[in-house]
Amino acid sequence: MQTSSKNKGIAFLISFLVLNVLWAVLSRMINKDVLPSPVVVYTAWPRLLELNLFEHIFASLWRIAVGMVIALTLGGLIGILMGRFEKVNRYLDPVVYFLYPIPKLALLPILMLLFGLGEVSKWLLIIFIVLPQVIVSVRDAVKETPEHYYHIYQGLNISRWQQFKWITWPASLSALLSTSRISLGTAISVLFFAENYGTERGMGYFIMDAWMRMDYPLMYAAIFTLSILGLVLFIAIDRLAKHAMKWQA
Repeated sequence: MQTSSKNKGIAFLISFLVLNVLWAVLSRMINKDVLPSPVVVYTAWPRLLELNLFEHIFASLWRIAVGMVIALTLGGLIGILMGRFEKVNRYLDPVVYFLYPIPKLALLPILMLLFGLGEVSKWLLIIFIVLPQVIVSVRDAVKETPEHYYHIYQGLNISRWQQFKWITWPASLSALLSTSRISLGTAISVLFFAENYGTERGMGYFIMDAWMRMDYPLMYAAIFTLSILGLVLFIAIDRLAKHAMKWQA
């Protein structure tokens, strides 16, 4: 385990160094202010702290957390019901597949018209984008669970709650955690655009504000910070998945 973690750390470090070298070479080739070198960008980081960076990070994290928690909870519940009950799946399946292909950012103006420019529209944007992914993933995972597992438990007069606890929930949890990795990246992407409307807090607002002021080193430093934030969240989900899925071992 320690060797594996060490190898991953070395691979990450090498990738990071290669990326910086390519970045520096490209910056020198272009030789314009729009693409400053890595050194210039990294030296701009102290200015991020002077401009209340953590306030913007917390604002974005809070929006992501609220949207993701609600979407995962509702999506997990609906997905389980659709996976276990064919009648529920028959009626809800068309609705889910109708919402799934809608362009993600097309929802933003609709939500702002209905719910204003405040926090609610930003939460709902994340919820409506993540929800169909979670529902489909959990439903498929539950439906793929062999039916004879339930027959065995029923033959032993095991309660429905115990069947849910030992069969349905593990299958659902695996799908939830797997989907959350993909959904998290989508949530961060759409939140970037949502934070350009009706707010002066959040990493999306911070990045676009630096761009409009043509403060490119600060803009790239903020983008890099957002990438690090996403990486930390991905690692946290992976750790949670490994801890929660020990039952598979």
